[in-house]
Amino acid sequence: MTRAGARLGIRLGAKAHILAMVTVTIAFAVGGNAAFAQNQKTSDPLQTFLQGYVTQAGLPGGVVGIAYQDGTSRFAAAGLSNVAPTRKMRGTERFYIGSLTKMMTAVVILQLASEQRLKLSDHPARWLPPEYAQSIVNAKQATLVDLLHNSSGIPDYLDGDFFFELVGREPQHGWRNAELLPLMADRDAVFSPGSEYGNSNSNYILLGYIIEQVEQAAIEDIFQKRIFAPLEMDATSFGSFPRDRELARGYDDGDGDGNLEDVTGFDVGDHLADGGVVSTARDMLAFLRGLFVDGSLLGPNAIKRMTTDTMFAGNGSYGYGVMVGESDWGPVWGHDGNYFGYSAEISWFPRQQTAIVFLTNGRPLNDVPPFTQQILPAIFGNPLQ
Repeated sequence: MTRAGARLGIRLGAKAHILAMVTVTIAFAVGGNAAFAQNQKTSDPLQTFLQGYVTQAGLPGGVVGIAYQDGTSRFAAAGLSNVAPTRKMRGTERFYIGSLTKMMTAVVILQLASEQRLKLSDHPARWLPPEYAQSIVNAKQATLVDLLHNSSGIPDYLDGDFFFELVGREPQHGWRNAELLPLMADRDAVFSPGSEYGNSNSNYILLGYIIEQVEQAAIEDIFQKRIFAPLEMDATSFGSFPRDRELARGYDDGDGDGNLEDVTGFDVGDHLADGGVVSTARDMLAFLRGLFVDGSLLGPNAIKRMTTDTMFAGNGSYGYGVMVGESDWGPVWGHDGNYFGYSAEISWFPRQQTAIVFLTNGRPLNDVPPFTQQILPAIFGNPLQ
């Protein structure tokens, strides 16, 4: 769930400056894995780097996790998980991951397709109640592939202020995918299905609704069975009330005054397939490795289709719930995401078999490049040398 553009769609280059305020010495380990070297006499340079980024961006706090080809991983936390009363950020903190949820939704759709319980060539209308099969534009023409690609032309239910007005009236409503179908009905198409890319959260709400119809179960139970339990993502779930203590408080400029306010108490999609998942850096690394390395979720043919059957999306491409881009170090697959009070980035570098996860409990108040873009030269070295 995000109004932001696909940040991974831009080219990730070494030429982007590293944060000027961060004066850490970066060394690279021998044995094939480039990594931050840590001298016992100094602070952890990864944590120092993260603290510098959090400060420059104007964020309350954040957590970064990096998983290397040899199976090792490291984590760092900086800033605050709660501003008042003050609580330091911990590496085990849980965050809403926003549109990173879409990768999981795409995984479940591909699993159901491999089980022949649906076809990617199906039209959404097949699975919708008759009134919405008729009233949601392009529902009879678009395919599930179009939904996965964000190329259906179905308008975004988040366009305008109506949904957020509903949230304001009922901040703890507990929205379900089925409840958002009326917000898509009786609206004009943005474009013809399959003709172009156009980010619309409606696509993944529809996919979530279809998953629930096929499985005849709630989305949180389906994800638990198909993704979280097999990968032992024990700290991952959909959001719920009351908010648990392990959840970092979320901060956003909800009233436009230029300051971040605590908005944790607003449900803008706790049970929605476009952005309702809550997770940790460790669990999201497990998700990336389970998906792209271990084959625990999808077979190689499905992964190939997910990352190669793409639509041009500005400076990058969009596959099946995954942003596909190029960096100075080779291909990068992943996603970014926003939820009210939270933002996130995950990146998988197939050539280096390396994963990077960045989770934060706020929206940057200042204009800064994405965290992943900033840290790449420190992880992989300078490709221009």
